[in-house]
Amino acid sequence: MDHLRGTLRVFRAELVRLLHLRSTWGVGALLAACSAARALLAVAAAAASRQGSPDPVSSGAGWAPLVDGWRVGLVLGVLLILAFAARSLAGDREAGVLRLAVTRSVARPALVWGRLLLSPLLALVVVIITGLAAWLATVGSLDFGPFVEDGYQLLAAEELRAEVLWGALAVVPAMVATFALGLAVSALARSATGAVAGALGLFLAFDLFKEALGDGRYWVFAAHAPTLADTSAWSELPGVARGFSDAGFPAEFLDLGLLLPWPEALLLAILAAGVLARRAL
Repeated sequence: MDHLRGTLRVFRAELVRLLHLRSTWGVGALLAACSAARALLAVAAAAASRQGSPDPVSSGAGWAPLVDGWRVGLVLGVLLILAFAARSLAGDREAGVLRLAVTRSVARPALVWGRLLLSPLLALVVVIITGLAAWLATVGSLDFGPFVEDGYQLLAAEELRAEVLWGALAVVPAMVATFALGLAVSALARSATGAVAGALGLFLAFDLFKEALGDGRYWVFAAHAPTLADTSAWSELPGVARGFSDAGFPAEFLDLGLLLPWPEALLLAILAAGVLARRAL
């Protein structure tokens, strides 16, 4: 019970600290601006293509800009969540915050678990902010009806909506596990700068070489996070939103993305807690 109270105390303290930081609101604004800007570029490109195309899209043209803008925001969001988690423990250890928390009867594992509780909330906020910004940038110019091209309906609006929402939902577990990776690296690192560099380097190294693993990469949570070398459900959504018949993310890999990151996040958090229990604060 004491461990639970300590975990909740750390969670509340970290949440209050986040809400009072100007940088938090600045990062949120940056993510929204990037998503909206990318969506607006896609809207402009769609308008130009309709003017010169003999087979114009007459309905559902808003889905592609929405997906393009949302995806950019999610890619940035994943990297920012990782950097924030990596900075968390190492930075607070340098500042003496961890030592102060322990002197106030917070057990060392609670320093990890309390921060990990933030991750689903942060992931949902990133998904909502970026998605809302992309939608607002698109909805005034294009519609979100069924995808109709050259008079033929290729996809119903309900199908498109389901694909996009499932893709957004699949991002949350991957972001939670990414946050846990940042905590594990942060517990191991000697400095906040080293923790951020190490976490980003490890994550991006996997991103560069994951293609060599084939379908086996989907057993690693990072393969389900939207990235620059994307293999997540979002890698297929732009094609789906444009009515490509060969686009679509396999259901078995989507199921892995929804379920597998949770135990992997737990294992990484256990590693972080075990390391922190043995390190000098």
